[in-house]
Amino acid sequence: MKLPIALPRDVRQDRPSFHIAPPQGWVNGHAVSRDLVTWEHLPHAVVPTPGALDSDGAFSGCATLDEDGIPVILYTGVRLRSNDSCGPLPPTECDLGMPFIESQCAVRPVNPEDPKLTYWTKIEFPWLSLPPPSMNLAGWRDPYVISRPGKDGEDHWSLVIGSGVKEEGGVVLVYTSKELMSPDGWQLQGELCHGRGMSSSTGIMWECPILCKLEPLPTTPSKPDACTNPSYYWLGAYDASTKKFDLENAAGPFRLDLGDVLYAPNTLNDEKNGRTLLFGWNQEKRTKVDAYDYAGCLSLPRALWAEPSSGRSDDGASPSGWVLHQQPLPEISQLRDPRRSWRLQESLPAGATELIIDGGAKLPLPGVSSPFLDMELTFERAPVRDGDVAACSASGLLLHSWRGGAEGAAALLYHWDSGVLEVVYEALDPSTLTFSLAAHGARRVGGRLLRPPAPGSPLSLRVFLDYSCLEVFTAAGEVLTARVYRGSAPAAPACTRCSPAFGSSITADEEASAAEPLSLEPLSLEPLTLDILSPEPRAQFADSGAGGIVQAVGA
Repeated sequence: MKLPIALPRDVRQDRPSFHIAPPQGWVNGHAVSRDLVTWEHLPHAVVPTPGALDSDGAFSGCATLDEDGIPVILYTGVRLRSNDSCGPLPPTECDLGMPFIESQCAVRPVNPEDPKLTYWTKIEFPWLSLPPPSMNLAGWRDPYVISRPGKDGEDHWSLVIGSGVKEEGGVVLVYTSKELMSPDGWQLQGELCHGRGMSSSTGIMWECPILCKLEPLPTTPSKPDACTNPSYYWLGAYDASTKKFDLENAAGPFRLDLGDVLYAPNTLNDEKNGRTLLFGWNQEKRTKVDAYDYAGCLSLPRALWAEPSSGRSDDGASPSGWVLHQQPLPEISQLRDPRRSWRLQESLPAGATELIIDGGAKLPLPGVSSPFLDMELTFERAPVRDGDVAACSASGLLLHSWRGGAEGAAALLYHWDSGVLEVVYEALDPSTLTFSLAAHGARRVGGRLLRPPAPGSPLSLRVFLDYSCLEVFTAAGEVLTARVYRGSAPAAPACTRCSPAFGSSITADEEASAAEPLSLEPLSLEPLTLDILSPEPRAQFADSGAGGIVQAVGA
């Protein structure tokens, strides 16, 4: 996406260009856009306040509009147990015994009329200060609003918080309140769903839970660090009256992404275009120690749809016969430069419609050499020839290293017999010092597609390469995201400097008042009471493992 992109002489290391990446530091950011393609960096929306409940970190959350239509960001504030300046420890029955203590906090814009929502200030109290007592929880973070007054005939707010029961499995807790920002209004209603007995596969702690309704896939184009914890999803029924997601009868868990870097996804309800969008945090996988001034980026926004099942028993369909379909936004095609493109059809002899590549052979792409690429690839398995034992076993794309040799090179491969889509790294043949898929010790990232092409059918891929960030979408709606550190290009192509996406209406007085967040009032540390209350297709997402970072993104 066209951020204020650095010119060639300023492009550094493997930093992505059209993905949202921080100017420096971790992917703690704040960016704004009118079209989801052109983005402008803004000052941080949430910054830890010394001596406050978020003095040692601001973990993931969500954004919503309050009862008056004012934007609010909900997030989890973190303070270290050893930080004496942040107040007393929780009462014993609410103390999870972790190195850090979690509280649910919020910020609001200094000027709600500013179209950029440039500056934010903290609400002076936590809207939820303590986890439920005596539940032996493994964590309590990442709030996500699932319903508001007037939706589904309800007269209250509903949200979920990621959690887990120690030695048992992940849990998603449900809270309700008549008012959004009421320190005494939020009450625990029970569990949306749980993973007791599944801890070996889905983890003890379920972070960053998301519950969203999926619309059917349109039949025409719609105008619509080191990650060690994969993101899973289930497809099933949600009962709004009981606040229960039927995990037992849902389809899943499935990997949201077949790669090894996407983490802490969050969604955006694009009401104008009738679609649900998903952003993820693409983490780093660097193996070399070096001096880097940034880490991480956001994934390209994905549109999520429900698509009718193919009828196969293993295609990831929900009990009602739907599968999750993820696709890149049509708007991203605006980044293409017709002056720097190549099409196979334009290079074939007259009358030819395809090109057959013999086993082991390579087809260089003429005139295509850039750290930023958007590729549409179609692979078709060559038929068995007379006398041949088998047809080709795999097809793919080789990404050469800018360093020369095999270091930093990678191959994107699809295996026709197994249905596995993967990226192969570190495949160095010691005898020739060249990239070889047969090299001992090669690292592989990927997995079997839930919906591979039918026998005899081609595989179509949309591949985005942005320096080190690689995102691969299949035509059937599955995604693989990975990092490929090929080094720095010898001569980067000219990049476009962009005008700001908006004109700001912030005044000098508002800037000054936003510089110092409101102080936190002394907190009441009385324990909460536990109150557990005695379909339509929804998707339930959860991360298993360590925490995410709050990210405010305007659309």
